[in-house]
Amino acid sequence: MKVFFGGSFDPVHLGHLLVARDVLEELKVQEVVFVPAYQAPLKEPHKASPEERLHMLKLAIENVNGFSVSSIEINRKGISYTVDTAKELFQELKDKPTFLVGVDSVLNLHLWKDPATLVKLARFIIVDRGSKGKEVKAYLKERFPELIEDTDYIILSIRRIDISSTEIRRRVKEGKSITWLVPACVESYILSKGLYK
Repeated sequence: MKVFFGGSFDPVHLGHLLVARDVLEELKVQEVVFVPAYQAPLKEPHKASPEERLHMLKLAIENVNGFSVSSIEINRKGISYTVDTAKELFQELKDKPTFLVGVDSVLNLHLWKDPATLVKLARFIIVDRGSKGKEVKAYLKERFPELIEDTDYIILSIRRIDISSTEIRRRVKEGKSITWLVPACVESYILSKGLYK
């Protein structure tokens, strides 16, 4: 099974990579595919261009077994709605794609574009870093009663990694080090390109 991990990745950091590795190992999935958004809905415009964010992801996962990058949302341009990606992947895979999503995002699923279609077209791995499993189950039962745990979604408790892209951008702007927050190759790229200054 392939798992699709969407996000801004502005920039990709070790938190993203550790979550993906935990999913790969815990669930024995075949591959985690990182899907950078052209423009994420519900977010400010990205600081790095789509091409720069795609390139940083490619650098970060180079030679890592079980990781790959898809430019499906970047090629489509415009606002990257998960339901549009799900439709495209459903056509391509002839099966429901599985998306890796954070627990906080899922609790806003009713605000996503066309959630009723999305939950018909896709499965979800919900990563829970803050023991919100019960809350998620209650929310899904109320809002999307047709979804069945372990069939349409699973909740995976994983380590809590307190790194954010916002913090990394702020540190770069303030001239502070981002060593050990992002892969060394990504740090070099950010500094060489003068990103986030």
